[in-house]
Amino acid sequence: MSAAGRFRLPPIWVRRMVIAPALVFVAIAVLPVTVILLAVVAGVVSWALPGRLRLTRVFAMAVFYLMWEAFALVCLFLLWVGSGFGLLLKRPGFQQAHYTLTSRLLALLFWQVRWTLRLEIVHEDEDLYGAAEGRPVIVVSRHAGPGDSFVIVEALLNHYSRDPMIVLKDTLQWDPAIDVLLHRIPSRFVTPRRHRRAGSPGGSEAVGQLAAGMDDDDAVLIFPEGANVTSRRRESRIRSLRAAGHDALADRAEAMPNVMPPHVGGVMAAMEASPDAAVIVVAHTGLEDLSTIKDVWRELPIDKRITMKGWTAMPEEIPADAEERTTWLFDWWERVDGWISSKEDEVSDAAGKGRLVPGRMKLLDRQARIDWALVGVQALLFLGVGFWPGSWSPDVPGAPLAGLAVVVVGSVGLAVSGYHLGRALTPLPTPNGTGLIAKGLYRWMRHPLYTAVVVICAGVAIARGEVVVWALVGALAVFFEFKTRLEESYLLREYDGYADYASRTGKFVPGLGRIR
Repeated sequence: MSAAGRFRLPPIWVRRMVIAPALVFVAIAVLPVTVILLAVVAGVVSWALPGRLRLTRVFAMAVFYLMWEAFALVCLFLLWVGSGFGLLLKRPGFQQAHYTLTSRLLALLFWQVRWTLRLEIVHEDEDLYGAAEGRPVIVVSRHAGPGDSFVIVEALLNHYSRDPMIVLKDTLQWDPAIDVLLHRIPSRFVTPRRHRRAGSPGGSEAVGQLAAGMDDDDAVLIFPEGANVTSRRRESRIRSLRAAGHDALADRAEAMPNVMPPHVGGVMAAMEASPDAAVIVVAHTGLEDLSTIKDVWRELPIDKRITMKGWTAMPEEIPADAEERTTWLFDWWERVDGWISSKEDEVSDAAGKGRLVPGRMKLLDRQARIDWALVGVQALLFLGVGFWPGSWSPDVPGAPLAGLAVVVVGSVGLAVSGYHLGRALTPLPTPNGTGLIAKGLYRWMRHPLYTAVVVICAGVAIARGEVVVWALVGALAVFFEFKTRLEESYLLREYDGYADYASRTGKFVPGLGRIR
């Protein structure tokens, strides 16, 4: 193995004992200041403000991802402790716990992505897996655009109730949460041939090992193209086919402008290891123009609708001969290419409609001016809590660790409240017309998000130990009281059922502040 290969990844003890804890400590260090700014910046930018505002969006997404990673690592650590310090991690109960955690984490991540980047994901086949119910499946997907593997894994977990088994590049182990999680559930990290240790399994062998262990609710996820589609990679793959004497396949590949010719080895290995599995061929469109960091930066905010389409092939429809299977896979890839050609770039509803409801939220409307003034006051109070100079305030005893604990509790409440609000979330008092939300924390409180924000700010005040900061927290609580009065006057006019909901649900804490 070359010297370059030895340094592609640090040893596993470095990744576990240095990189993963370092990420958590960085998150803790920046949490007290950034979590409030994140709520203000991401909320205002993603829901209301026009324009690209790339730096603001990147800042919001980067801070969120840092906190998301840290939260994931803490949860994984608790599962490790709960499993007897790793002794029971492979037991079915703990395997399922990790899949459940993964589904919740990805749902939270995609909620933020939809919010900040204005992405929308549409499934054309709601019952895609219906024909394959009660049997394992091999999911064969095109590879195009950043994060498309996350999109498909999230769909498998949360949309189709399948437990995914994944084959990924070994360099993704630089991501601490992915590194820890995917070493606990069935998955394989594949090293390129030139960097591979002697005796290490290649991609096809790794896929076969996974497929051999599938249950009826499992799905092996394979990307036969091996990498995101680019013109350079596509041309190189076609040249490789010709060099290997597969001129007919190369000619077919040249006629497919939207995809790269698939590597057949992994798909073949999965079919041989699990002959009773159905094959789901997945196409998606919406991210193919985002091949590089420069492309992503140019397109921010993404404003795309990602459309996913799938086709099911039952075991009896799959040829038995290896050469016929290669032709069969290319047939499917031509179908994928044709479907992509038939789709046009679609703008997401969030981008097309915006967050400013026409006729109600024009910036010159009196109601809109009041709303934006309240958002401005709210932002100033947040900034004061986080950044008021300590030298300008009398001190009281501070407790950084206790304050941090309170901030974490509030942050969890903030994330859960935002998750349940979904598209109804807006920084403005005027509802955005999405609908009345009465689930999750909203079953017991009408404004749990505001409660969470006050708890976070109180945690910052506890940590800082400054009188003025405590006064600002009190001012923020009073401000939310008056803001919610205006907000609820709008809600009572907007939704017929709000009066009944408010009469049985507390305002900021359960049972208190009901409207009689």
